[in-house]
Amino acid sequence: MHLTRLATHPICLPAEAVDQIPLDRPAIHTLRGPRQVGKSTDLKLLVRRALHEGHAPRSICYLSLDVLQDVALAGVVDAFLSLTRLSGGSGRRLVLLDEVTAVRHWQFAVKHAWDTGVIHDDIVVCTGSSAADLRAGAAERLPGRRGEGRDVLVLPRGFATFTQVAAATVPVSPCLSPAQLAGADGRAVLEEMRVFAPRLDDLLRTYARFGGLPAAVAEAAGGAFEPSPATTRIVYDSLLREVSRRGASEPAAIALLERVMRSLGSKTNWSRMAREMGVPMGPGRRQQPHSKGDTVRDYIELLAAGYFLLVVYFWKPDSDSSALTNDKKVYFADPLLHTVAHDLAPGLAVDTPALIENLVALALYRRCEPPARQAETWALPDRLHVWRTAGGGEVDFVCGLRPDLDAVEVRYQARPDLRKAGGMARSFPGRPVIIVTRDRLEWRGGYVLIPAALLLWALG
Repeated sequence: MHLTRLATHPICLPAEAVDQIPLDRPAIHTLRGPRQVGKSTDLKLLVRRALHEGHAPRSICYLSLDVLQDVALAGVVDAFLSLTRLSGGSGRRLVLLDEVTAVRHWQFAVKHAWDTGVIHDDIVVCTGSSAADLRAGAAERLPGRRGEGRDVLVLPRGFATFTQVAAATVPVSPCLSPAQLAGADGRAVLEEMRVFAPRLDDLLRTYARFGGLPAAVAEAAGGAFEPSPATTRIVYDSLLREVSRRGASEPAAIALLERVMRSLGSKTNWSRMAREMGVPMGPGRRQQPHSKGDTVRDYIELLAAGYFLLVVYFWKPDSDSSALTNDKKVYFADPLLHTVAHDLAPGLAVDTPALIENLVALALYRRCEPPARQAETWALPDRLHVWRTAGGGEVDFVCGLRPDLDAVEVRYQARPDLRKAGGMARSFPGRPVIIVTRDRLEWRGGYVLIPAALLLWALG
C-alpha cells in the first residue's frame, strides 16, 4: 500500500539519503531531520530499493511509531521477527522504525534487542525529528552497539534543487564552495549562467515564500502563487507539537517566531529578545522533568534541535571558537517558517534584504558545515560565524576555520553600498571576498559581486 501511494506522488524529489544506507551488513542507522521533510518517504524508497536488490518482502518491517507512541517497542519488534521466522523468512532483515523518538525510552528497547542478538544480524533504520533525542538515544545509550551505523540528515530542499523541480531548463548546480565561486572556475560558470539570471531571480522570490518542504515544493512547481493554508499548517503544527511535547509555552514560542522575524539580519542577544517579546518564558501546561522552557536561549536551542532555527555566533577574537556570551544572529531554518511568522504578524512588512541574508546563511551553513555537525545541532555552527571588525562593524559571514576563511557580505539592493568591500579585501588578504547583490555580477580587485540567485544556485 505504501509503495502504491508512493507512485502517485506529484513530484519525485532527489533522495540522497536512500543511497547512503548500506543494505549488505548489519547496523543501526538514524535518519534525522524536521517533520514532513520526507523521512518517511525515504524509508519507503529504501524498501523499494531493498526489494529491487533481492530482499524478501517478509524480511522487511516498517513501523510508524508516531501514531503508536507509548507502545511497547520491544514487544512489537519481537513479534515481527517471530513472524518472519514462522513464515520461513531467513537472512538479513530490514527493520524500519519511523519517528522512533515518539516512543519513550526507545533506545533501551533497541539496545536490548541488539545485546540479546535478536537484531544483531539485521539492518535497523530509526528516524526522528529532534537532533537532541536521536543524539541522546544513539550516541549515549547505544555505544558500541550500532555496528557501522550512519547518521544521515534529511533537510528541506535548497534553492538549487528547487530550481530543478520548478524549471527544468535551468542547468544543474555545480555545487561550488565560496572559494571556488570567487576563483577562475567559478567565474567561468557564473558568466555562462548570466543568461539564466532573470529566471533564477524569479525563482528565488518564489522559493523565499515556499521553502523546501516537499509539500511546498510541489505547490510551487504546480504554479501556486502562495503556499496553501494546509501547507503552512504543516510546519506550524510541527513546531507547536515539538514545543508541547517538551512542556514549553506555546504562546512564548509563537512570540519568539515574530521576534526572530523582526530581528532577521540584525545582531541580537538573549536578554534583548526576552524584553522585546513581552511574553512570559515559563513552562507550559504539561511541563516534563528536565524539559526546557525558562529562557529565550532554552527556546532557541529547543527549536534549533528540531531544525526550525539556525543560530550564528560572532567569532571570538583571536580564537577558533564562538563568542557565546555576546551578540548573535538567529535565522529561520526554512523560508516557509518565515512565511508562517509573517502570517502570524501580517502587519509586519517583509524585509526582503534580510530574508535574502537568511537564505544565504542557510546555503553557506549547509555547504560549509560538516554533515555530521549539522545532524548534531543547528545552535552552534563550527564553520559559519559573523565577523566583528576592528572598527566595531561586522561582516555578515565568514566560512571555514582560521586561517582559511571566506568572507561573504549581503548587499541585496539595486545600488549596493560598496564602501565596505575594499576594507574586507584588506582584512582577508589572499582569501575570497564575496559581495552578494541583487543583480550585479562583477570581478574587482580583491572581491567579487555575485547576484543572490546565482550564488544560491551555484552553492547547491
